[in-house]
Amino acid sequence: GAGFIGLHLAKKLLEEGCHVDLIDNFKRAVDDQTLKQTLSDERVNFYNINLLNKDEIGNISKDYDVIFHLAAIIGVVHVMEKPYEVLYDNIELLSNMIGLAKQQKNLKRFLFASTSEVYAGTLENFTLPIPTPEKTPLSLTDLHHPRSSYMLSKIYGEALCHHSGV
Repeated sequence: GAGFIGLHLAKKLLEEGCHVDLIDNFKRAVDDQTLKQTLSDERVNFYNINLLNKDEIGNISKDYDVIFHLAAIIGVVHVMEKPYEVLYDNIELLSNMIGLAKQQKNLKRFLFASTSEVYAGTLENFTLPIPTPEKTPLSLTDLHHPRSSYMLSKIYGEALCHHSGV
């Protein structure tokens, strides 16, 4: 919730009159003025929670209408130096959030943010139309390359979402 996209999404939701709970552990986000301004709104709650920790996730409400899952291990440095952790942790983050989604009383929507990186192999091996339709077949890049870890975590994440029932 404290990252660039999550914070701007929260601001938009507040403009539309929504109540917003933000969750972050500040591994990548920063506690800046925009965050402080957003947190000053009485319709915002902030939780410093590591979504890899199931005990901490157990403290999250079970009464959400919508969950936006934007958390991921990203960044070229992480991808290149720790590809296994990127792949494993991104899947674990999503799996934990799908578990939380399944516990909700009245969940209407679960949104998982993927990435254009899922089309890297298609771009490398085939013609890729721009704009790219959602039905464009995916092709993988070389699995030995560390950069494939992030892309694969998002492809696997999309499959998890499609088959999770949420």
